[in-house]
Amino acid sequence: MKIISLAAVFTIWSSFFAYSAPDISMEVYRFRADSTNYIEVSLYFVGSTLRCDSLKNRFGAEYIILIKDTTGLIQAGNKYQLSREGCPAKDIFDTRRFTLSPGNYIIQVEAYDLMDSLHQVSITQEITINDSRDQVGLSDGQLLALVKSEPDQVSPFHKSGLYLEPLAFRFYYPSLKSVYLYLEAYHTQLLEGQPYLQYTLKPLSGNYPSPIVTYKKVKKEKIAANLLQLDISKLITGEYLLEAALFDGNKQLVETHKMVFNRLNPEGDSLFLASGVADQELGFAEFIPEDSLDYYIRAVAPVANSLDVEVINTLLDKGSPKSKRYFLHKYWTKRSGKLAVVDCNAYMKVARIVDKSYQSGFGYGFETDRGHIFLKYGQPDDIIAVEDEPSAPPYEIWFYTSMPETRQANVRFLFYNPSLVRNDFRLLHSTANGEIQNPRWEVELYKDSTQEIPGVDESEMGDNVHRNARTYFEY
Repeated sequence: MKIISLAAVFTIWSSFFAYSAPDISMEVYRFRADSTNYIEVSLYFVGSTLRCDSLKNRFGAEYIILIKDTTGLIQAGNKYQLSREGCPAKDIFDTRRFTLSPGNYIIQVEAYDLMDSLHQVSITQEITINDSRDQVGLSDGQLLALVKSEPDQVSPFHKSGLYLEPLAFRFYYPSLKSVYLYLEAYHTQLLEGQPYLQYTLKPLSGNYPSPIVTYKKVKKEKIAANLLQLDISKLITGEYLLEAALFDGNKQLVETHKMVFNRLNPEGDSLFLASGVADQELGFAEFIPEDSLDYYIRAVAPVANSLDVEVINTLLDKGSPKSKRYFLHKYWTKRSGKLAVVDCNAYMKVARIVDKSYQSGFGYGFETDRGHIFLKYGQPDDIIAVEDEPSAPPYEIWFYTSMPETRQANVRFLFYNPSLVRNDFRLLHSTANGEIQNPRWEVELYKDSTQEIPGVDESEMGDNVHRNARTYFEY
């Protein structure tokens, strides 16, 4: 057994990244029903940030919604629990409705991981409810991931004969090929002529691609439901503004609502860049040798968020050299601004050392479990490396005193090498949120022991003079 101090190892490591993927998306929408106003609070929990209890085969979330007026008095709210079966944890979405009088409000949500109450998030949003119940106007626009025609059911996801699945984080990922927007127009029977909606989709900044404009007639009713579907299969990655404007029959503007969303479409990016339609800035990435582009992109994967990882996978599969340079330029510029080239070079220096240190013959060293964790969270404070236990393959335990990325302290990772191939260490168990957590890690590590066979429900091995992993792990 060796205790390794890393005080002098990889000293050029620098904490460039404060990566912490958002675990909850919240959207608040304002609607009307007859003579009342109501809001919908839509929450989306990212499954990869929820702990799954493999023994109970369950995961979930618990949250409290509090709706306060400007004096701090609670006007509405409740506590909810969402529990699901199966591991690993999957995404969960939920919507709650509240009737509110005109006024100003603060929507506050406190959410907890059902299996880890220390893993919590707080979100607040201010809204105003206007006293316009009998006037012509529009609801908030609701961006959706999926729409199906279904009879109304007792469900917050059903409205106007439609099943409306909320869009998380206002983000359209590659497999979503259409923008769906649900919008209600109120008291359009009071308007002259044939009212209509004008929808305009354009980049939030810049001139590419060109705006898309479309029109739809609006029924003359107290509550007229409107659903827009736009094909975005060729829309390049970026931030977009979607504007819905209500006009009367005389082309007089009545009201406008604007929404911003993000589109991720690496395949469309590659086609767009390859077409030469626009001379996109490539910055320092223009000087990266073509045969090094994949290496640079693969090295970024351990610290990239889940959205960028999707881009990376597509670029490695079918991206052109120009699209890869464009991604690297955008990625580092977004993170480091004017210091993009400095931070990129410093990071790649670390990545090359990690690659050399953990290379196993199965890809780059930073693509191994140990290399991935090192780049993602930085160098551990200490390592215990064990190679001489007769009943276990070689294993290492990494210790982190604090881990800002997961808001945790005293985090541990256990890697083991069951194949005995050089550097083929795999992550068996950790205490980090969002990483592998295996309650039966000790049973797996010592599964070749001939001295005992634990039951299927047991998660620990018995005491043994040659069995020290749990002692080291809990050190």
